Amino acid sequence: MARVTISRMRLALLPLAALTLAGCGRLDELTTTTTPDEWCRDRPCVDIGGTVLNEPSSTVLVFALAALWVASGIYFLVTARSQRSRQWLGGALILGGLGAAQAGVSYQAFSYELKCAGRDICLLTNGWEVGYSITQALSVSAMLVAVAYACSTGKLRRGLCWYAVINAAVYLIISLAGVMLPSRTLLSFEVLMLFALPGIVIVIVVAARRYRATHDSLDRSLVLAAVLLVIVQVAYFAYYAAGITAVLWKDGAGIYFSENDVLHVGMIAWLAYVVFVVGKHLRDFQSESVPR
Repeated sequence: MARVTISRMRLALLPLAALTLAGCGRLDELTTTTTPDEWCRDRPCVDIGGTVLNEPSSTVLVFALAALWVASGIYFLVTARSQRSRQWLGGALILGGLGAAQAGVSYQAFSYELKCAGRDICLLTNGWEVGYSITQALSVSAMLVAVAYACSTGKLRRGLCWYAVINAAVYLIISLAGVMLPSRTLLSFEVLMLFALPGIVIVIVVAARRYRATHDSLDRSLVLAAVLLVIVQVAYFAYYAAGITAVLWKDGAGIYFSENDVLHVGMIAWLAYVVFVVGKHLRDFQSESVPR
């Protein structure tokens, strides 16, 4: 168990290392076509003592989400009872909370200060956002390890764990290459999804396969959790594609509720399901107790 705990601690340090390395890269060369004035026309900006804060309501929502992620992770660690599936899911959720907090700093609260202040053209990204992407990739990989312990044994479990490790390592290398080159493609959200979505699909396939054989409540809850996660992502992209944020905002004359807010509300609902439904059933799979 000590070895597993050390592994999770090392995973948690990787986003911090990435954030440090990002400061040594060339992210300042990646810019948008947006001016600081346009930035504050497209979203709420509040000047407090010379510091511009962005999207107050969204900031509260994302940091509440981050706190819920971390609290949910602690719940699984406290109730682990030597179950590695619960230990790894707890670590994954804490990583998710750290990622949400980094996102809140750069995408919401201090986006103007980090990307636009003192510039003619706003920056595309920064180290906080690189750290967020890497943290999320590690979180998904840790979730896959948790499912490997919950739904498989033997070669399949080892294969899933190795896939999770390799997937996270390759994404880390790609992200750091994106920082050093720099490359907006390598640092894009689409590349993050390219590495994250296969893990979600694998969870659905592995859990659904075992549910067909066992009709176990755990397997059903894992399938539904993964499907709900996909639905939340689809809602985010659909809201973004429809341009609803701009329609509601009306250049400051309306209300601000962005696609990120949709994502955050959806993730709060997803966390509730994970804690109250998956948390009730999650345990390590034992081949001698459940027939394959």
